[in-house]
This record gives sequence, C-alpha cells and structure tokens, in this order.
Amino acid sequence: MMNKKHSCGFSLVEVMVAMVVGLIVMSGVFALHSATRKTQVKNEEQMDMVADARFAIEMIAFDLRHAGIWGGTSDYLLIDCYYNDPGCSTSSTGGEILPTVLGTDCAAGWYYDLENPVVGVTSGSAQLSACITSREAGTDMLAVRYADSSPRTILEEGQVYVRSSNLGGRLFIGDKQPFLDINDASSLTNNHEVHAYLYYVGTYSDVPGDGLPSLRRMSLVNGPSVEDQLLIPGVVDFQVAFGEDTDNDAKIDRYIDASKVTKWTKVYAAKIWVVMRTDEKQDSAIDTSVSFDIDGMTTSYGGTGGNRYFVVSSLANIRNIKREID
Repeated sequence: MMNKKHSCGFSLVEVMVAMVVGLIVMSGVFALHSATRKTQVKNEEQMDMVADARFAIEMIAFDLRHAGIWGGTSDYLLIDCYYNDPGCSTSSTGGEILPTVLGTDCAAGWYYDLENPVVGVTSGSAQLSACITSREAGTDMLAVRYADSSPRTILEEGQVYVRSSNLGGRLFIGDKQPFLDINDASSLTNNHEVHAYLYYVGTYSDVPGDGLPSLRRMSLVNGPSVEDQLLIPGVVDFQVAFGEDTDNDAKIDRYIDASKVTKWTKVYAAKIWVVMRTDEKQDSAIDTSVSFDIDGMTTSYGGTGGNRYFVVSSLANIRNIKREID
C-alpha cells in the first residue's frame, strides 16, 4: 500500500489573517510610541520653560540681594549727586559729567534714585511706567538699583558710575572720574558701575502683537539710556510680596503687596511668583484650567485654549538697604 503525501504550510487565508493581525499590532505600537513621544516633547518643553523661569527668578533675587550697595557704602546719604540731592554741587570736581534726568527714563531721576533702591509697583498703579509701551494687565513691576561689586579700572564714555569708599562717594557719567574730598587716594576708594532695572510683564515677546507675553526688564545701559530687554517668553503673570518690619526689631512681621508698604527702608525680603504658559497648544477640547496659591490668594489660569500653565516661586532677602528707625 502506498502512503499519500500531504502538503504542509499555511493557507492563503491564514497568511492574510496573520498579516492583518500583525498590522494591527504594529499600528498599536506606533500609536503608543507616537503618544509617548508627544508627551515627552511636551514635558521637555515645560522643563525647559521651568529652567528659564528659575534662571530669571535667580537673576531677580541676585539683584535684590545687592540692592542698595553703592560700592564702599550702603548709606546713600554719603553719596553726592543722587536724584534730588540737595547737597550736590553743579560744578564738577574732576571734570566729570554729573547725572541728569533722561528723556527716556521710567520716571524723573529713576536710574539714580539711590534713596529707594527697591520699589514695587502693583498692577493698578502707573508708577514708573513712562518707559513702558505695553504692560500685561494685572501684573506687578519691580525696580532694583545698586552698584556692581567689582571695581572698574577702565571707564567707558556714557556709562553711569559711582566713585566711593566707606566714607563717601559721588555719582558721575563717563570716563572722567571725580575727585572726592574724603579718602580719594585710598586703596578702598574705587569706581563701580551703577545698575538700574525695572522688571515687568510685556504683552508680546518678539514683536508687538505676537500674542505671547513675556518677562522683560527696562535696563540702564551706556549712553546713558534705558533699554527694553526680553528675558523669557511665555510669562503671563509676575507678582511680588514684600516682607516688612513693622516694630523696628529687624524681623519680618508681614508680607504685603507694594501698595501697602509704609517705608521701603523697612522691607527685608521679597517673595516672587512667575506664572508661565506653554507656547505649543494641546487639543482645545481639553480643559487646561489650573489654580495657584499666590500671596495667600487663589488665582486661576487657562481654560479650553490648549495652553498649559505652571508657576515658579522664590524668596529673596534684601540685605543692603539703609535702614531707618522710627
């Protein structure tokens, strides 16, 4: 008897079924990879923005820690020719140029107002806004002034400096330094570049009308003049609360907004909040609304616009302001 031969293998139907199953599995893997990648990209975008926000906050905190130091002294009364200084001689003592009010200044004498090295401006105030063309509604502003800690041996024409020691000093502009009546020849007497910044939230980032608000600052630059500088895009809110000493014990008794500060010489610290939103939008059907606790108040952001929101905060000590006791 002869054995019948049987063919082994898959039928065409089985092969087609296997191919369909394989395609389904592969499409699922691809969809999972795509979704994971999108999530990763969004998370990376947010982490980059958080890093930018922390960098900006650290920059502000650095300025606050140095506010009120004028080279060799923190006593502005020892410095000649600050804004509204009644004792400033209009004649130079060394051929130097004395500071004057700029036409582009944020307020008259703002950049050399040594008496108030830290000033906050609440959202409802137009104070210091003469130099700003587009400020985001509902946001605070913060002005900070100080002299650079590193002495300048080479002076630049048009730059604002203070020549000072622990016994006194004088403001001047340019490459001709003044001669101080006290301690001028001492090794402790040096020239320091003056910094003045006004932090605020603008309604645009790159060009007016682009719809992306940003953290910006007006900065004193060579000229002298005031320059509008972009720090980080995507900032929708900037809030500051100030730690005030109310009983002259050099300890903070309360944190308040700028409108409630009685004397800026009694402010010892500042709490800073920066609220950011992503530039890339999610599905507009997704509700991205979120609430943050800012200065003891719950504030809500977002909705169905597709942008995600997050907040970065910090606390900065204000160490160098000349203190006044009532």
